[in-house]
Amino acid sequence: MLQDSLSKIKYLIVLAFLLVIPMQAKAGDFGFDLIDQTDTGVDRLIYYYDTVDRETYIQVTNTSDEFVGIHVQVFRAEDNCSEDDFNWCLTPGDTEIWNVEELPGGFDITDSNGFVAISVDEDFDCGFQNNALIGMFRIIDDSGYEYRTNAASSEDFTAFSADFNVLNFNDVSGNNLSDVVGITYVALDIDQVFASPFIGTVFGFIDDPQILIFDDNENFNSCSPTVFACTNSAGLEINKGIDNSIPNSQGFSEICNTSKLDGPVIGAVDSGWLFLPFFDYVCFDPDGTPEQCGEFGPPDEDIHFVGFLGINNGDGTGSMDSWMSHSFGDLMPTGTPLSTADSAL
Repeated sequence: MLQDSLSKIKYLIVLAFLLVIPMQAKAGDFGFDLIDQTDTGVDRLIYYYDTVDRETYIQVTNTSDEFVGIHVQVFRAEDNCSEDDFNWCLTPGDTEIWNVEELPGGFDITDSNGFVAISVDEDFDCGFQNNALIGMFRIIDDSGYEYRTNAASSEDFTAFSADFNVLNFNDVSGNNLSDVVGITYVALDIDQVFASPFIGTVFGFIDDPQILIFDDNENFNSCSPTVFACTNSAGLEINKGIDNSIPNSQGFSEICNTSKLDGPVIGAVDSGWLFLPFFDYVCFDPDGTPEQCGEFGPPDEDIHFVGFLGINNGDGTGSMDSWMSHSFGDLMPTGTPLSTADSAL
């Protein structure tokens, strides 16, 4: 039943934009800008992970001089966002590094992709301290390249005034593969989040604002709207490619049906950028019908989005960074760059 509903969703996405979302479009109302980097701790960290021909290590550090209990939740996109979780006690100044496939609790997270949420937990019998967590993650591909970046935070900050997000890409070092990760989740409490294939974040619209993709000669094309949700169902994936010239590393669909790095003359174009304007959140009822979140499903102010962009050459070179960390009208800072601790990874 669930899989049938997911299959229906991809055919209803365009209908959702035409009939549902335009009534309350928010593209001009809420702004985004570069994600702040901070050297202070936060209450929640969001990590992407992938164990399909890859290894993922996640790191969390307690920056306080108090004991801090944490709630670790793992959401598996390939299994319709099923969840595993456990609690852990961090001692003062403690740093924990876990291989996602060897987490406490003995979960089977092989051949999987999704995200991890680590939140401070005031109900766990350990200790509690606000704004105590920093973290990062590392994804090592069997082909020889790796991604490493800070985890994203979910602390509310005042929104900036920009109305878009721009993802730069290039073929430096032979880059020809991409991982455009989009994580949509709902904050239930300080120590718990929820995610579902039926709750997604929409970028672009069929009219305005559109997704646009440019090459370095400023030639551009418009692209269809895209949705990120906690699933690997076509059209809604948590991980997507940029376009046909820099497709997804793991074979998922591309955001744009273009080939910007190829250009009219092969080798003449070596970079470009993708304009991804946030449009709205969308919720689907169990039969696949798109609805306005807040009217059906969680209120918009509880929904959050985190984005990571990975670029690699399929061999020995790869890099990843955050491209958005957003709640309803508020920006959030990424986790602190780890100076001494990240060398342990």
